[in-house]
Amino acid sequence: MKAHAPESYDEITRRTVLEPDGSVRPLPPHHSSRVADLRLREEVCDALNACGFTDIGVEVEDGKVMLRGSVRNAEQLRLAARIAATAAPDATIDLRISLA
Repeated sequence: MKAHAPESYDEITRRTVLEPDGSVRPLPPHHSSRVADLRLREEVCDALNACGFTDIGVEVEDGKVMLRGSVRNAEQLRLAARIAATAAPDATIDLRISLA
């Protein structure tokens, strides 16, 4: 995955220049939520892939996790939902998984 390139002077100085009291300015809210969504997506993908669910796609937006794809039976559907809920306990899980 390609790293995010800084787009503005402000974004660069947030990461490289300390405030006079030694603190660091926080990232803007839209940026921090985007980073959190990317992190959450990675965690859910890793958990699903570790359990063999490589055909399920994961999308995350504003903390909401959407699973897309297909599984062979209802037990696999329940297991995939449980894995996602364990990896993202505070997120809303939207299942859009079909039975093949």
